[in-house]
Amino acid sequence: MSIFTRSILVAGASLSLVVASCATGSKGSWLDPLESRSPIYTDVSPSAAESEAALNAAPVCCDSLSALRYQPLDVKQTKYYPVNSTAQAFRFSTGKSFVQAFSIPDSLEQASITLDAIAGATVFVPTVLILDQGFHVSRAIDSSNFVYTPAGFMEPQRLKGRFHIDRRRGGELANERYFVVLTTDADLRGSTQMISEARLYARSRGLVDPRLPNPMAKHAATGVFRISVGDVETVSRSDKKYLDERSEAERYVTPSAVAPVAAPAPQATPKAAPMPAPTATTAPRRAAPAPASELPMLSETQAMYDQMIRDAVRDGQMDRAWRLVQEAERAGSTTARDTFVKSVERK
Repeated sequence: MSIFTRSILVAGASLSLVVASCATGSKGSWLDPLESRSPIYTDVSPSAAESEAALNAAPVCCDSLSALRYQPLDVKQTKYYPVNSTAQAFRFSTGKSFVQAFSIPDSLEQASITLDAIAGATVFVPTVLILDQGFHVSRAIDSSNFVYTPAGFMEPQRLKGRFHIDRRRGGELANERYFVVLTTDADLRGSTQMISEARLYARSRGLVDPRLPNPMAKHAATGVFRISVGDVETVSRSDKKYLDERSEAERYVTPSAVAPVAAPAPQATPKAAPMPAPTATTAPRRAAPAPASELPMLSETQAMYDQMIRDAVRDGQMDRAWRLVQEAERAGSTTARDTFVKSVERK
């Protein structure tokens, strides 16, 4: 058993935590969710304004959809994808956006693709454009199809949506080969109301509603989403749904954005090297304290938050524990951060 020290930023100061770990290192430490490897904390922007500034400063990568870099869609496992200043920026008819672009494997004839945009202080509101082999927009799954889904067991707050690939139907659907995830200027002007995790906790246990204001996630130009690929639903989709997705497909791009394909299909995006874990002199980007409410929190509500934090740390749900700390502080808690730190030290 070895002992090492880690520092995280707490209330504007560096706090050193002494942690025991197995010398073999076969498993990540309990600090992993707070480190740079955790997409929930590294890729959900804490500020919509900073996110917009990053988009404004980013150069447009190319003039046509065919020139985007497309990465192969992983059909075997759920993966997180960041949308940040390292992503490609493209100018659509609906505004400039960072994008992630995917190629659909030839072997994938039918599938349901679930996309969850992770929500925190902000959320990246997705629109999905499905392209044919000539990079023309075949269908558009606009942001209204992504519905707020509250936090649950081991699940974050998120906007959840699903779209389908069904090449066996033939016709134009058979030619779909790519899809692009973007956001629009209209969506960037909005926000999504979430449900307080304290309220969800109280409901699940039959406790009195804490009567706290529900948090708002501002829409941002950056964020993180995850994709999972599953079987087509047993209830087949109606032709009307496909027609609805086709009806406004072309409004997202100008004719010049669909240039003739003069080169082989775009190469897959190289995999980025994993980011190093924070050292004793660095801290997780999301560890800054959340702005506190001007109103004091009721002692009963504060106690409930503290218990939720202790339970989450005990169960190893460090992402959820830290999320609760931030929510509690926004609602006026003065004990949530100390409860988190003490629970971590005892673990």
